[in-house]
Amino acid sequence: MLTLLGCSTPPVHTPAPPAPARTAVAKPKSPVPAWVRQDRYTLASTRPALEQRQPLYQLINVQIAPALHATVGEALRHVLQHSGYSLCPDSPAVARLFGRPLPAVHHDLGPISLLDALTVIGGPAWRLDIDPVDQTVCYVLRLPTPEPPFSTLETAP
Repeated sequence: MLTLLGCSTPPVHTPAPPAPARTAVAKPKSPVPAWVRQDRYTLASTRPALEQRQPLYQLINVQIAPALHATVGEALRHVLQHSGYSLCPDSPAVARLFGRPLPAVHHDLGPISLLDALTVIGGPAWRLDIDPVDQTVCYVLRLPTPEPPFSTLETAP
């Protein structure tokens, strides 16, 4: 048995620094993957599509039978039917627009975005007024009223 003896100095006691306050460290959440495997060779995005975030950007096809003699108001209600939006209540200002017969060129539109269809059916004299809270679509008369379009024959050389 061998003992080692050596010179030693007594330890100096220094005050320990105060322990830092324990902060709650949030566990990092596992990120949602951008893509998931749906089938053997198919990847599907987990992000919502633009149309799901902004329903007015969805693509639609409008087909209204000419035999129905639809008005602009009826066509607008038909276009908005499954969009989550509704047409604003009739007022004297928009009654002029809603009571007009639907032009023949508007009986078959698309594929077109819902927003563009509403703009085209309303015409250039009317500006869309969209309320995202109540999800209503209304029309306001543009002031000053836009000039009528020029004939394409007038602009040809």
